[in-house]
Amino acid sequence: MLDLSKNYLIKELSDFSLDDVLKLQNLIKFHSDLYYNKEEPVISDFEYDKLFEKLTFLENKFKLKNKQTSLVWSEIWESTFKKVKHSRPMISLGNTYNDEDLNDFNDRIVKLSDIKGVIEYVLEFKFDWLWVELIYDDWKLIQAITRWNWIEGEDVTMNVMQIENIPKIISYKRHLEVRGEVVMPISVFDEINEKAKKEGTKIFSNPRNSASWSLRMKNASITKDRRLQFFAYDLANFDEYRLNENLWEYYSVIKNIEKLWFSVSSYFLKLNWINEVIDAIRNFWEVKSTIDFEIDWLVLKVNDITLWQNIGFTEHHPRYAISYKFPAEVFTTKILSVDHQVGRTWTITPVANLNPVNMGWAIIRRATLHNYEEVESLDVKIWDTVFIKRAWEVIPKIISVVKDGFRDNYEKITPPKFCPSCETEVKKDDNKVRYYCSNDIDCPAKHHEKLAFSVGKWWFNIDWFWIKQVEIFLREGIIHNLVDIFKISEKKEKILELDWFQEKSVNNLIEWVKKAKKVNIATLLTALWIAWVGKKTAKTLAKLFESDFDLINFSVNEEKLEKLEDIGPEIAKNVINYLNIDSHKRILSELVNILDITYYKPIKLNKDSLFWWKTMCITWSFELEWKKVSRDDLVLKLETVWGEFIWSVSKKLDYLLAWEKAWSKLKKANELWVEVIDLTYFLKSL
Repeated sequence: MLDLSKNYLIKELSDFSLDDVLKLQNLIKFHSDLYYNKEEPVISDFEYDKLFEKLTFLENKFKLKNKQTSLVWSEIWESTFKKVKHSRPMISLGNTYNDEDLNDFNDRIVKLSDIKGVIEYVLEFKFDWLWVELIYDDWKLIQAITRWNWIEGEDVTMNVMQIENIPKIISYKRHLEVRGEVVMPISVFDEINEKAKKEGTKIFSNPRNSASWSLRMKNASITKDRRLQFFAYDLANFDEYRLNENLWEYYSVIKNIEKLWFSVSSYFLKLNWINEVIDAIRNFWEVKSTIDFEIDWLVLKVNDITLWQNIGFTEHHPRYAISYKFPAEVFTTKILSVDHQVGRTWTITPVANLNPVNMGWAIIRRATLHNYEEVESLDVKIWDTVFIKRAWEVIPKIISVVKDGFRDNYEKITPPKFCPSCETEVKKDDNKVRYYCSNDIDCPAKHHEKLAFSVGKWWFNIDWFWIKQVEIFLREGIIHNLVDIFKISEKKEKILELDWFQEKSVNNLIEWVKKAKKVNIATLLTALWIAWVGKKTAKTLAKLFESDFDLINFSVNEEKLEKLEDIGPEIAKNVINYLNIDSHKRILSELVNILDITYYKPIKLNKDSLFWWKTMCITWSFELEWKKVSRDDLVLKLETVWGEFIWSVSKKLDYLLAWEKAWSKLKKANELWVEVIDLTYFLKSL
């Protein structure tokens, strides 16, 4: 079995026969049993994942009805929650907080949709708990995945099977991917904590954490005892389902899902125009007091699905929907002390340590003071009693001070003269409120923040490499810079000498580091943490680099940089300064020898390319010779000839790359005489 595993790992997908696929199915069953049930694996997690990915592709290619990749979870009771890629990213929504924000949202919808009549909206609960995707095939529930990092999630199938209100069989034979939230009723939460107090066991701080913890237990019977509930609100294969069912309203889609025995938002209103929405939100408090779970948000969506593509998306969320956050409750507590924290942007921020207070099921011990100008304007001191609120239930914020007669003896809060981490003199930006540490080379706090940022899921995405590990490895001298992270395998024995590090977890870390070595130049530029260079700016800068030589010997001047989109004088200066510091050059020289960097090499360096400096809208992902081609991949190909991806169709658009079911975008492109092309033509014309 071990030899066969190694052979199949290196075997090309195109060389697999049907007989090979059947053998691979047995192989996955064998390894799954060893790994999950017996805890005696004979191959690494990375190798298992690769074999599983190959089998998933091959089972679809050969159109096998009995898929071992679906059966795995019915044969395994103790899951380590492997990561599974979502068929469509589980993206977030933009936020609104008041009537003005709602009116601004409506104005944007009217402008983008080009509708002169009444816009119809749907208003519903935003549960904001634990996102879960339920996948059905041939009537049956076959897999359940958490949101995790938007792109992929944890497979929690066996635990989800214990939730009573989730249908295990539905009256829909086709493939269906239902998205929703798992919640814990407040009444259940209170019962659990009362029992825990009597038995001296774990007490949960809020229902959200309790629900998340309950769903991720290896013992699925615990999940069942927690009486969790699931509420559906979306589909991963939304367009496929609505077109099959001939549905053109979001309201109708959700009501159809309800007919399949899914629980949906009990608060589900179809409203005309934004004034009706605002009135409904103002009267929502009567509803809020009657429900048995926490609701702090509502979601507003354009009801007409045919308008969605025209309205479009940002990089992070759809423009046709938005969430509304209720005003936060205000509490009082006392400031016990203040820490001065150094962030990766060099900024020093005052953070108040508070007398602990329970705010909406969370115990709050710290609150940001944002900056020292805020401290002065609030006239806040150590030992003051203050009013605090959770800023949209995320970051606690001090909003005012209780002025009593004892404050003259309280300690003032002032900016530190020296960095609390490296003792370098603190400086203040001219004409700005920012105080910062000027030591960009070896400030420990700044260095820790940068490295923790670089290994995060949106950059090098090194799973098993968490913020706490970065802190420990820096303290123990295991790593000193970004290069050391990619040489972590050389420090395996030293890591194993530390508390809490076991052979399996260290091997997992090493495997993830190996995977992260393959990186594109835009991701690398972002992960270096050049001041004010985010993902979008990094994509723009990436076009300047065609080789390792360009990266190590950067010679572009400020004038040329400032001519690029989204790059002003300050960013240009930061880029040049960073790439010309000797210590940074040394690190980059080592990184290019370790990493497999993909550069944006223009295919044609002249205007003969059909798409050279052209704008293109791409409808979604495509299928090509049994392989799914993602929109992200197509955008990267377009950018290699310096083309620009645009989210929506307009008169200024040069091309629309569309599949046959693009519908609204295809219709609009035809109306505006925008040239429509298919995937084959696009790839041939690059």
